[in-house]
Amino acid sequence: MKLKKYLFLMVAVLVAFVACGVNAQAATYAGGTPTVFVHGLQGNHGSTDTMIQDLSRRYPGTKKVMTINVKPNGELSTSGNFQKVKHPLVQVNFLNNSASTTTNAHWLNKALTYLYEKQGVQKINIVAHSAGNVAVYQALAAQTSHTPTTQKFVILAGPFDGVLSLNDEANKNKVNAKNHYKPSIMYPANSYYPSYQQLLQLSTSFPKQVKVLNIYGNLGDGSNSDSLVTNASSLSVNYLLRHQKTPVKNKCFKNAKATHSGLHKSKTVDNWIANFLW
Repeated sequence: MKLKKYLFLMVAVLVAFVACGVNAQAATYAGGTPTVFVHGLQGNHGSTDTMIQDLSRRYPGTKKVMTINVKPNGELSTSGNFQKVKHPLVQVNFLNNSASTTTNAHWLNKALTYLYEKQGVQKINIVAHSAGNVAVYQALAAQTSHTPTTQKFVILAGPFDGVLSLNDEANKNKVNAKNHYKPSIMYPANSYYPSYQQLLQLSTSFPKQVKVLNIYGNLGDGSNSDSLVTNASSLSVNYLLRHQKTPVKNKCFKNAKATHSGLHKSKTVDNWIANFLW
């Protein structure tokens, strides 16, 4: 009987020791707040490579430390390791880049859970391009306690309410600046995006402490768009996030080069991102 009690005690101590060891390991990360980069529909690592390389080159202490590739079956493949640098960057790539934003949101939360549970990351910033922003919005609205706290979120060319050639037309939708840029048209769901009404329903679940910078492009050709996403669609995120503790900051990059893909290749935009994050 005594032997059984002794063995039970030893097992309990061993389990507690292992648990403490895991927690201690998870708490060892002590570098700067990581910034996670997320691409959009039909995008890939190239959608965020230029930003990552430019920021790493021009801002001391900024370095890409990890890549997380999400396989088509949702499994994660990681490379790199966290280092004690001032501004660590993490690139998330969806190898199936034609999935819906809802699926990408689920995959993104798996990647964020990995950062929290396996790497000990407690806080993050996020930079997303195009449909990646909708996925981030959905992911953060559905987050669990086992994911890092998002401090800042940079939206780049976010199509929150329509995409040209898919369901929107230039200058068709209007936003009311006096009412948090509420859109006059709320587009229904399609195979890639949820409806604006569905995003609106998630707004109360989106973490209120996140500070948001919303960057959108205007080609100056009368379309009020970046050639793919209208300014109205991008600005409509303000109405979704009207309850944030800190109001959304909107910045328009008006330039003939402010195309949908040109936004993630602009040093001016990179400067705005760096100034906001750091």
